[in-house]
Amino acid sequence: MPDAAPPLRPLMVVPDFDRIGGYELQALSLAAHHVSTGVPSFVVTNNHHDLPAREVRHGVTIHRLPFLPPSRKNWAALFTAFLVFLRAHRREYDVIHCHALTFLAACCVRIGRLLGKPVVVKVATERDVREFHDDRSFHFRLFFRWLKTADRLLCLSERIRAEAIACGFRDEQAVIVRNGVDTRRFAPASPETRAAARTALGLRDGELALLYVGRLVQRKGVDVLLNALPLCGPAAQARVFVVGDGERAAEWRALAQDLGVAARVTFAGEQADVAPFLAAADAFVFPSRLEGLPNALLEAMACGLPAIATRIGGCVDVMTDDAGILVGSDDARALAAAMDRLAADAGERARLGEAARRRVQSAFSFDVTAERLQSIYREVARPVTARPSSTPASPR
Repeated sequence: MPDAAPPLRPLMVVPDFDRIGGYELQALSLAAHHVSTGVPSFVVTNNHHDLPAREVRHGVTIHRLPFLPPSRKNWAALFTAFLVFLRAHRREYDVIHCHALTFLAACCVRIGRLLGKPVVVKVATERDVREFHDDRSFHFRLFFRWLKTADRLLCLSERIRAEAIACGFRDEQAVIVRNGVDTRRFAPASPETRAAARTALGLRDGELALLYVGRLVQRKGVDVLLNALPLCGPAAQARVFVVGDGERAAEWRALAQDLGVAARVTFAGEQADVAPFLAAADAFVFPSRLEGLPNALLEAMACGLPAIATRIGGCVDVMTDDAGILVGSDDARALAAAMDRLAADAGERARLGEAARRRVQSAFSFDVTAERLQSIYREVARPVTARPSSTPASPR
């Protein structure tokens, strides 16, 4: 019986990687998972922040190419820079994996055609596809035409896939690939760890702690959470921890004051490690207005937290009836009712938390996501010649 074909090596193209949002973290974590299982993978991005041209993080080599402000002239230069890089490193990867539906992804699809490399492109939200489709300017029309020649469009949810097909992608081209989460790192805390985390955050015995983790931008809906708090019954005395930062931070702190809930709400800012907050929390609240498949929600569910999320995007796919509570977007009353439901019933919190953990382990672990991606890589890969024995175990 012949040996199984070796896993294919993805090159991760991540625009604005050092912004460190959802898809950037997902790309790095996925590349690190590949490397940890012996599959070489590396990241290439454009350099916005005068950071090193080459860096190794979590075992993953990150290459940063010079940043060029968007313009017709600069897009040609960016195309050339990525073409030169991808051609020079072409023996180190088998598949180009673009982590956002952007002009850069369109350039890489075209470059893949020139180099004979398959290209897959991830799309994070329905709006990303619709904006490309509806904008009739020269650049959008050209780059959308290139994007539609990608070997696969990786959609985070059924809603995104439906929107992609409505915008002209082929049925067999648009496929579902969920975000993954490290279920070994994100796991229920031990009683000792939980007690220590709650003490550090100043929580009293029996005091309910609700948690939000994410950017403080309009589409994340933290204002809806704040407006829901005065409407609560059993959850009226809960402590709320808002972890993250962003352009709406000052506005939402002021809103908490205006609503009279500031004493109950802790704006914790950006945190390098959210584990203590996940360990201390009794429930996770995610009131977003627009999402693909949010990493923060997956991580909270992996930690065994019962979750409340809005009925949008990939939240619908991950939050089955027995694995969490879904509410309408921008519905403060429904959100308050859901928080009251969890506040009033510790048994319900435990049941939903256990179901959430099982759901993530079965369908959203990095092992599951990586296996799904390898299957897609094999589908689209051209015949690969034998790799020379001098090929390095990890990229330069």
